[in-house]
Amino acid sequence: MDAVYVPAHVTPCEFYWLALLDEGPLSRGKSPGPWEWQENSETFSDFWEEARKFQEGHCIFRLKIDGYNKGGLIAHWNAIECFVPASHLLDYPFPADPAAREECFKEYLERELRLCVIEVEPTRSRILLSERQVDDCEMSRASLPEWLCPDVTCEGLVTSIRPFGIFVDIGPLEGMVHISELSWGRVRYPGDLVSTGDKVKVMILSVDVEHQRVGLSLKRLLPNPWDTVEEYLSPGDKVSGKVVGVERFGVFVELVNGLEGLLHISELCSGNNDGRADSVRRNYREGDPIDVKILDIVPEDHRIALGLLKRETGYAAV
Repeated sequence: MDAVYVPAHVTPCEFYWLALLDEGPLSRGKSPGPWEWQENSETFSDFWEEARKFQEGHCIFRLKIDGYNKGGLIAHWNAIECFVPASHLLDYPFPADPAAREECFKEYLERELRLCVIEVEPTRSRILLSERQVDDCEMSRASLPEWLCPDVTCEGLVTSIRPFGIFVDIGPLEGMVHISELSWGRVRYPGDLVSTGDKVKVMILSVDVEHQRVGLSLKRLLPNPWDTVEEYLSPGDKVSGKVVGVERFGVFVELVNGLEGLLHISELCSGNNDGRADSVRRNYREGDPIDVKILDIVPEDHRIALGLLKRETGYAAV
């Protein structure tokens, strides 16, 4: 959508936030919600690695059948074709007549099956699944300790660093800390904060028994700067910050304690800036110092709206 104009130094209205939510960083929750940056999305190699972990961890997951061929059923997981051979289906009658076999396969379309991974073949872009071996997989899984539950704090070793987060071995399972759970501030690459082999303290966010997955967080063990932001920042304050992100809809500015505010493109329609995306990218670069005015603070939504100031004396950098 087109940028919504908001007159300079006027408290942003709801249209301001709607423009941000439509054009800005993706939010994982319901709008309006905390800003979440989704960078360095997972690649196909990451999906194949996850499929292998499913196989090694004897994980069970559910997939909807969306096709078939003469040998079995077809489903898709993360755009990867998965194949369930007829011999690995429960209660399959194995009719000899090809037409009868096709009718049996049609009965499975749109049905959701509980399946486990029996083979991963990246070279053939295929994953083989089984319905028959689900019970064996469940019996092969190690039982999880009682302490492994949400809100528990534990220690672990960093085993792998990926663009989307880090993996931490916490004993019974290997959990993942998503990049959005590493710090309250912006994280460009997880390796900037931790290294493989580091011992870290994490909070358990979620436990998925079927998939043998554990969601972890580092930042939840640190004070949330948004809880106290109004103690040191107020609307009308003039502060100095640093540009940490330049988007077509505006500029993100780091202020203090990792907190960021948005200098919307509507605030840049003056001077050498004509309010166009190419003008914003031409005049602002990451790392540049910048003087701004606090227009509005919404702590519960993790938002700070900023206005542009000309560089002048009389106020200190935050």
